[in-house]
Amino acid sequence: MTLAAFAQGLLLPETVPLHLSEVTDAGFAARFAIHRNNVRSARTEALRQGFPVLERLLGAEYFTALAGVFIQQHPPRSAVFHEYGAELADFIEAFPPLAQLNYLADIARLEWARLSAFHAADTPPLEVYSRALAGFADLVEIPLCWSPSVSLLTSAHPLYRLWASQVDQLQAPGAQDWLPESVLVWRQGLQLRTEPLDELGCRLLRHMQPGRSLASALALPCVSSQEGLLRLLGLLLWQVFQRAE
Repeated sequence: MTLAAFAQGLLLPETVPLHLSEVTDAGFAARFAIHRNNVRSARTEALRQGFPVLERLLGAEYFTALAGVFIQQHPPRSAVFHEYGAELADFIEAFPPLAQLNYLADIARLEWARLSAFHAADTPPLEVYSRALAGFADLVEIPLCWSPSVSLLTSAHPLYRLWASQVDQLQAPGAQDWLPESVLVWRQGLQLRTEPLDELGCRLLRHMQPGRSLASALALPCVSSQEGLLRLLGLLLWQVFQRAE
């Protein structure tokens, strides 16, 4: 029996796979079922740890059932369990029983962004007060890029308020204020940050492709006013950007 055959057997229904039928030990089927159940439980727990808000919204029982279907179709690609679940949002989006709750896919994307931010590579912060900078004129010309932990999510649903209603006990949005929201996720030192972001902030962040400078952003029509400039400088500049290579 090859390792690939054994791994495939762990995904099959609760019977001993045909390609393992050469095993004559009468207790093998029971032992294999125990191992299969342990593997499924470990993968379900990895999803539960990575997507706690999704579990709260679905309920523990439904989440476990959903995870079981997902695990059958999307086995892990890595032995590192915090890397498991990247496909869950797309899976939920295409899952017919949840078609009327399409905001759940965006919740999964937000939780995956938070998980990814937590494990993202550490990078040196932008040295705003470096002696190498003569002043603001030098600062605005530095080529920048997003830090590895940064994700910007744009949703047709009140994504931040839905998430925060399960985390910070804020009031969940009602039908009368079910409006699109964008959310910025990043890690500031050891602190995981999740904040709503307005349209101006989204436009500025999307503009800052790797290698672009603050000066190029200052030329955008949306920051032509003093208010726009202040918004830009207050847009977590020293937290979500790093110097581009």
